[in-house]
Amino acid sequence: MATDADTRSIVLRRYCQHVIELVLLVVAAVLGLVLGLLLSLPLIKLGLPRDVFFVLPWVAVVTVSLLGPLWVEIWYPHRHGGATPAMRWLGLRITTLAGGAPSLRDYFVRWLLMTVDGLLLGLVGAVLIAVTPRHQRLGDMVTGTVVVRAVT
Repeated sequence: MATDADTRSIVLRRYCQHVIELVLLVVAAVLGLVLGLLLSLPLIKLGLPRDVFFVLPWVAVVTVSLLGPLWVEIWYPHRHGGATPAMRWLGLRITTLAGGAPSLRDYFVRWLLMTVDGLLLGLVGAVLIAVTPRHQRLGDMVTGTVVVRAVT
């Protein structure tokens, strides 16, 4: 059975994991903006309208902002034993309550419910993780998943 110290460690790691992934996604969006700006300059020199300078960078940001979370929260854990990149670094993984691997649908529903868990700058999810018996956010409760320490 997990001790109180183990439980606090997992909860703290979950909070850190969320912050790390937000930082990674923001960095990716900024890089998308910079690359969009850099790519638009030669395109303007080739004769495209100057509007490309304003449109292309924002297309890059929107694309990264939409596809980045899908990759981090759904595809990556589905292909890497239930762990997002930050979860792997912090020794966590997602599992079903029965101990099995979540389905692609489970990851998708967890991601959709991040809209609720992320309310008030993530306070809703943070409070749920702190007060629920299995330290689950809403997405975990709905899909029957839990975040546990990865076995090394």
